[in-house]
Parts: sequence; C-alpha cells; structure tokens
Amino acid sequence: MSAFTRRQSQRVLPSERLTPRRQLLMIDAMAQAGGAGLRAMSAQEIADLIDVSTKSVSRSIPFLVRTGLLQEQDKAFALTELASELARLRASDTARARLLLRGHWQGCWFHTLALKHLASDPLEEKELAERLSAGLPGPQERGLYLVEWMTYALLLDRDGEGRFVLPVEQDTPPKAAESAHAGPFGVLDPLLGTPTEQISALPDDDFIALMGAYRTVFRSLSSRSARPTKR
Repeated sequence: MSAFTRRQSQRVLPSERLTPRRQLLMIDAMAQAGGAGLRAMSAQEIADLIDVSTKSVSRSIPFLVRTGLLQEQDKAFALTELASELARLRASDTARARLLLRGHWQGCWFHTLALKHLASDPLEEKELAERLSAGLPGPQERGLYLVEWMTYALLLDRDGEGRFVLPVEQDTPPKAAESAHAGPFGVLDPLLGTPTEQISALPDDDFIALMGAYRTVFRSLSSRSARPTKR
C-alpha cells in the first residue's frame, strides 16, 4: 500500500472553520504566492494570504494533507503537484478542475462510503452528511462540508427533488450508457458537439445543472433499455 493510499484510508473530515470554497481559495493563493517551485509556507503565512486566523488554517490542513492536496515540509506546508494543477485549471477551466479532483478522489474512503449509502436510495444532504461523518469527531458542519467537497469534485449529483444521488457514470450499467450514446435520437449530440471551452466557461451552478440534465437523460434511456421488448 502506497503512502498516499494509507493517508486516504485515514478518515479525517474537513475543518468546520473554513468552507470548502475558502479552502479552494487558499489553494489558489498558495499557488500564486508559491510560484513554480511550490514553496512551503507556515500556517501563519498561509493565513495572511487569505486574511483568516492561523488556527483556521491549521485546522484545515489535516484533511487537505490526507486527500493529497497539501504536503508537510519541516513544520511548513506546500501544495502537491495535484493541488498546483488544480489551481492552474481553476483559473481557466473549472470543468477540468473538478474532473481532475474527481479522478484523484475516486475510491477514497468517503467516496466508497457514499457509494454504499446511495446505492439503493437518494438521500437528503443532512442525512448523507451524518452517515459520512458517523463516529468521527467534530460538529455537523464537518460532514456537510465533506458533502460540499464531494459535490465540487463531481462525486455526487442531485435528483429533481434536490436529494443526493450518484453521478450517472457510477450507477448506470456501461452497456446502457453506450446504447444511450449511440441511440438513434442522438440525445447526447449537443453536449458532445459543444466546444470544451464553452462548457468550461459556465458558472459552477450552471455546469452542475448541465451535468444533472444529462444524468436524467441517461437514466431515462437506461430504464427504457431495461424494459422487456413487447412481442
């Protein structure tokens, strides 16, 4: 087992002191200040970059280290190559930034646990957060922030009622997805024919809504293909 895999298996929740959005901004600020060399910084220096308390930064570090975004260097902290690439993409291509994080986090403990809890039924945000954080210390915001991180990383999606479900590629049989893609109606052609830069330029909420729309299409076609053929 690699050192990173061992870190991923250790269950640490995000800090309640900084929202995921603020933590992402912290990564952006570190990338800008650290330069190409990914210079290590003290918690105080990082705090000064984003105008928060040192304690808030210190509390955020364990989750970011466990998930491969920060690395410790002699009581200072530096971005990993993953975090550096994430910050670079966030500046120009939010879609690819999210996909990068999704690819890196798939199979980690909170992803595996979400797969288990969402396998049968959708869950409300609070209930999913409680299940993911069960047995771990800290206020309920930590579980909610984990759900928010997972949503950002496209590991979760919402149904038409706002409940959390698995993204289509994680709960749709491959053959059904392929038939939907190649179906005579060409329902996916608008997305497949849209330039990447146009999709990437969408605001975050619009991007998630677009992915949700195509998830609905996949599910509809998948259920149709699963019905017995009338003779």
